[in-house]
Amino acid sequence: MKKESYYIGMDGNPKMIERAESNLERHAGKGMGKDMGNIYEDRLEEIIGKYGCTAPALADSRLINAIVLDAFNRRCGGKKVAIWGVGKKNAVNGHCAVIINRYILSLAGLKCLIDSDRDIQGSLFMGYPVIDPSEIADYGIDIIIIASKGSRKNIRDNIKKAAPQCEYIDIYEELEHAGVKIDFNFFSEQNVYTELYRQRHLYETAEDMADKEKYIQNLIAYYLKIRDFYYAEHFIHEYHDKKYADSGKYMEMLAEIKALCQEVKEKNANRSGDVAIHLIDSLRAMDVYGEDDNGDFRLNYFKEYGKTAAIYTQAYSTGPATYESMIGTIKQKLSFEENVYEDNHFMFEMEEFEFLHEVYKKGMPIRFYNSRDYLVMNPCNGIYMKEQLHMPEKLWAMACDIAVSSEPTFNFAYYPWELHFPMLCGYMTGEPQIRQFADVGLEDMGDFIQRQLADCLVYVDRQFSYYKSFFSDSMTTVIMADHSQPVYDETRGDPFFMFCNDPDRVSHVAFLVSDSRLEAGVYDSLISMLDFNEIMEKAVFGHEVFVPERKVVQYQFYNVQNRRLREVALQRGLMDYTEGIQCFLSREYLYVKTATGVREVYALPDNRTNVIGSAGAEEFVEYVEANFDTGFPGFWTIRSTVS
Repeated sequence: MKKESYYIGMDGNPKMIERAESNLERHAGKGMGKDMGNIYEDRLEEIIGKYGCTAPALADSRLINAIVLDAFNRRCGGKKVAIWGVGKKNAVNGHCAVIINRYILSLAGLKCLIDSDRDIQGSLFMGYPVIDPSEIADYGIDIIIIASKGSRKNIRDNIKKAAPQCEYIDIYEELEHAGVKIDFNFFSEQNVYTELYRQRHLYETAEDMADKEKYIQNLIAYYLKIRDFYYAEHFIHEYHDKKYADSGKYMEMLAEIKALCQEVKEKNANRSGDVAIHLIDSLRAMDVYGEDDNGDFRLNYFKEYGKTAAIYTQAYSTGPATYESMIGTIKQKLSFEENVYEDNHFMFEMEEFEFLHEVYKKGMPIRFYNSRDYLVMNPCNGIYMKEQLHMPEKLWAMACDIAVSSEPTFNFAYYPWELHFPMLCGYMTGEPQIRQFADVGLEDMGDFIQRQLADCLVYVDRQFSYYKSFFSDSMTTVIMADHSQPVYDETRGDPFFMFCNDPDRVSHVAFLVSDSRLEAGVYDSLISMLDFNEIMEKAVFGHEVFVPERKVVQYQFYNVQNRRLREVALQRGLMDYTEGIQCFLSREYLYVKTATGVREVYALPDNRTNVIGSAGAEEFVEYVEANFDTGFPGFWTIRSTVS
């Protein structure tokens, strides 16, 4: 049975998703309303509008990406897919290549590419056959993605002639239906974070006073748009100090905004029982945890939580990527147990999230603050979803929604952009460079990527520090990651899968649970994020710090599908590592086993010297093989070639 569910879109209006009815709805039949306005958000918009500080319109690339991904997930699942439009010139940077590189995980049914150019028909492009339009029926294609902007109308007409039985996806049509009309290629990077840098650069380099006023006004407006009050206040003070036009007006606006913020803080100050989970994509333990001059543990970031948090310093994800790790965190399953990319298994039903299901049964309102490209949960009547992109706007929305609630609430915010590639934030010290996770080890990023990461870490820390006073100390606050990531290692120029022997850069995650009712401290026992549900249930319902104390934790790599990465692997002799990897970590050893039969053991902390065959290593391998499933799934084919 299909149902209509809703989440709150970027325009503030409810959006409909058609989906299968969940077991929860069939049996429980209860849920929250479809829309939930907020008086504080409305008042903030009134203040900004009254003073004429509404930000200029901007088509945010994250929103565009989310709309495209949603269209592919929604319309291509379980279907045979083709892409029409390969092109000769600049094909590797064109629509077809971008669609394959960025969205292949949502296009499991991609069978072929279509092009009317006879010179490329019969060839392979990025591993897929290029066919003549007359061959579409031979491949049983159900839906065709149009890979062109300038020729999309002609391709649309040709589809109707050559394959009238097929559906089509016109990306620009999908964007227009979602209220986003653009005059540039959909994959061109344009977002508020990069626009903030651009406006600040223009402001700092402008010589004409009128231009400087215009740029700093835009800067303030964009910061207010994403609810970054820290930097909005900073530049409002600068505007006033420089005595730009109507500076008094800006100070009046700031005073009203600060008074409104104070209302939210006071409303939340004495609350108890609320839960807020902040899932920050790729928040690495190696960045958050450190040592002081005496060698004692310290938090490098989120220091305000140090006295109230149970800090798990040895927590490990079950995979190196979001979808492959979240099945472990949410569903308590390793990614090899089921194909996470089949039928959207990276999206979860309420019943599959054990802790959340308990929250639901206790009647707590449940709110998720996500962007459309990954909602985490399948929308259902028990979950209120608000679609947002930037970290501060999610923190503001969560604080406001808690403030108007008469009962304890459960809140889950996912932040996919600030610390995960391409690592963009609201204050960057250098021009932001757009690179992707798959570029690690393939492109030299040494001249900018570490600075970009440092900027983003400072920005994230600053936002959490600023917003901490908006929430009660008597609530449960979780700061955690889905996985780690290799960013840059000057000693090795390897693609991401070759970091399987470096758990700090693939699996070791930051994880802390703050609650004044918990016994705060540093807990350094080895834990897996498979333990997340039990840790949360005991923390929230029993006010108890649960420490599983595992002897071994496990993380897994799926096979590599990206053709560019496979070509590099073939060139560098790394194909043994592209077909899937099992990793088993104890305090003393790391055992790495590939689907092609390679076995490596590292005596930690040395993760470069393979000590397989030594007495201690063999004893560890024997223990792992006897106590864990070290095999590989049957839902992909092991290959020794690129294609």
